[in-house]
Amino acid sequence: MSTLDLSTQTHASAAPDQGAALSEALGISHPSLATIARMDPALAGEFAAMARAVRDANVLSLKEQALIMLAINAAVVHLNGDMVRAYIQAALAQGASAGEIREVLQLTSVLGIHGTLPGTLILTEAEGGLEAMQTSAAPERRARAELAQANFEAKRGPMTPAWVSCTYHLPDLVEAYAGFSGVPWASDHLSAQFKELIYVAIDLMPQHTHMEGTKVHMKKARALGASDAQINSVLQMIALMGVQTHMLALPILEEELARAGL
Repeated sequence: MSTLDLSTQTHASAAPDQGAALSEALGISHPSLATIARMDPALAGEFAAMARAVRDANVLSLKEQALIMLAINAAVVHLNGDMVRAYIQAALAQGASAGEIREVLQLTSVLGIHGTLPGTLILTEAEGGLEAMQTSAAPERRARAELAQANFEAKRGPMTPAWVSCTYHLPDLVEAYAGFSGVPWASDHLSAQFKELIYVAIDLMPQHTHMEGTKVHMKKARALGASDAQINSVLQMIALMGVQTHMLALPILEEELARAGL
C-alpha cells in the first residue's frame, strides 16, 4: 500500500471521531463538522483542542455560552442562519426559555444603529466638533437636541459623546431608538449583568470591533458584578467564529472536487 493510501485510510478512520470531537467541543450539531474532519483532519483536531480550551476556561454556564454564541451569530454584521439554528437548539437543550432567547435577539438587534453613529460623528466634525456645534447651534436646534437627550437618558441612561452628537443631527431617531433598544430592559428573563456581556460580545465581533461601546458595556458589566473571568470567557468565545470559514468553504470544496472528478 502506498504512503498516500495509508494517509487516506488514516484520515478516513479518524474523520468520524474528529467530527464528533468538534461537535462536542463547540456544543452544537452540524453536518459540516464531519466534512471538516474528512477534508482537513489536522485542522479539525487542532480547532477541537482550541474549542475545548475555551470551554474548559469558561466560567459561564453552558446555557449562557449558547446564548452568547447565538448573539454573535445573529448580529447584523454576521447573520449566519445555520449557526443561529444550531445555537438556539443548544440553548434550548441547556434549558433556555423562549423569553431568554427573545431577549438575546432584542439586545443583539440594536447593533444596526452602529452604522448610523459614525456617520453623525463625521457630520459633527464638519461643524468643528461637538463642543463647537453645541455652542453655535440655533436655539431651536439646541433645545430639540437636549430634549432628545433627556428622553433617551430617561430610558437608557447617560449618553456617550457619540450619542450626544446624534441628538443634534437625528433627534427623532434618537428618541425612537431609546424605545426600541429599551424593550429587552423592560423584562427580566436575563440578568442585567448578562445583558451587558451580550453587548460586549457583539461590540467586539471582528467585523465590527466597536471599542467605545465595548468600554461602556464592560464598565457597566463590572458595576453589576461581572468578574474578569466572566468577561474573559466572552472574549475567548468570539475566537470560535474562525471555524465557520471551514464550515462554509470545505463542503463547497468537496462538492467542486467531485464535480471536477478530482
